Amino acid sequence: MATAPYDKDGQKWMDVDPDDHNYVVADVTNDLTDRATTAASVECILAGVTVLEGPEAQGPLMVALVTLDMTQPGAHSITFRMTCANGERFDRTIHFNPEDH
Repeated sequence: MATAPYDKDGQKWMDVDPDDHNYVVADVTNDLTDRATTAASVECILAGVTVLEGPEAQGPLMVALVTLDMTQPGAHSITFRMTCANGERFDRTIHFNPEDH
């Protein structure tokens, strides 16, 4: 299942069914353009999420296949930590809103 992240209170959110596997994509085109660089690597910082595939940088996109770990209390999020070709690093976080569909 895939849904696009939306803005809510200055943060990125996705509504996801906790029983599904979800592709998460963060587009960092503007960040890379502003820094005049390209993506070199990406890693994930997780909260209540299990990564099934990835993460990987596909040009200006950071991609991972995830599922929510509902056994962990609290918020569910994934933070993509991008390392640029010029050595700069930045984070993009997507929060998950569990909804049974």
